[in-house]
Amino acid sequence: MADFYLPTLLVTGIDTFDTLGRYAARYGRRALLVTGGRAARRSGWLERATALLGAEGVAVTPFDRVSGEPTLALVEEGVGAARASGCDLVIGLGGGSAIDAAKAIAGVATLPGTIWDYHAGRKIERDGLPFLAVPTTAGTGAEVTKNAVLIDPREAIKYSIRDDRWFARVAIVDPALMAGMPPEVTASTGSDALCQAIESFTSIGANPVTDGLAREAIARIGRSLERAYTAGDDLAAREDMAYGSLMAGMAMASARLGGVHGMAHPLGSHFRIPHGVICGLLLPYTMEYNLAYARDKYAEVYRLMGGRPTEDTDAAARAAVEGVRALLGRIGIPSRLRDYGVREEHLSQIIEESLPSGSLQHNPRPLGAEDVRAILAAAL
Repeated sequence: MADFYLPTLLVTGIDTFDTLGRYAARYGRRALLVTGGRAARRSGWLERATALLGAEGVAVTPFDRVSGEPTLALVEEGVGAARASGCDLVIGLGGGSAIDAAKAIAGVATLPGTIWDYHAGRKIERDGLPFLAVPTTAGTGAEVTKNAVLIDPREAIKYSIRDDRWFARVAIVDPALMAGMPPEVTASTGSDALCQAIESFTSIGANPVTDGLAREAIARIGRSLERAYTAGDDLAAREDMAYGSLMAGMAMASARLGGVHGMAHPLGSHFRIPHGVICGLLLPYTMEYNLAYARDKYAEVYRLMGGRPTEDTDAAARAAVEGVRALLGRIGIPSRLRDYGVREEHLSQIIEESLPSGSLQHNPRPLGAEDVRAILAAAL
């Protein structure tokens, strides 16, 4: 049995950001606007969002405190701000970190206890505040997923809280907001999007619906990631990346991911490697390890990314691995864990923390401790 659930209204296209006030006014009159401080102010997004919301009678409490991947303490601070201001909806404006923070704040604001309780497994028993998402990067697909990836720095643990109630009511995906991304941010977020598209395509949870989304995501990202990296104002490339990230997020929300994401969370927590960078770094090594188990789909990845037609499935699958490796190299993604201080003596802890991951368990090749060690050792 396969299911696919997406209760989010998608509003997509150039200049759709202008509709923010109209959609927000359907759900409340005071919004907690969750953003990253420097980027949102420098770009003018915060000022523009405030004006759009105000024009529709929605007052704004800014919460521009997101810097890097969200921690439990940051979410708890946001919950306090939402309650103190009497907010009746939450808007996430920014990259995946801002959207995940907003998602968690909205989800917990109406609940008893603290975010630490729910991160530790307490059951979510009722709806949170309405939540709207406006991504300004093309990477995580967080605008169409039900999970928020949060860090507990006390335990150096990165873990997702997921619940069907945490889907955004509305996601406004405007590629024009992404035109100002610096090349290194384009590379990191785009690598994450490509990884999510390929991992959801080859996940053991994949089905014909998610495969259709993943195929289109792989094709769009494959043809436009390098263009978006080298020419940030290329709106056609930005549009491809926005839709590719969106569809990869939709695919992985149902199909789940694979080995890369299972290993990425502990590596990111302990070595402070940006999430998209570690996904891009590990992707070719994990694909190579999976070859015998995902041969046909990797051969299709090769064709989707512009490979020449061939009847040699084995050769096409191997070419997909090398094509992904080459693309990520051209946009500056490092190829070795040692560049971030990871050494052989660290692997046992990373393996231990990777094994419980649901992503790891959806990998096309079963991955036990020695399999994870083999992938990590190759990437050292």
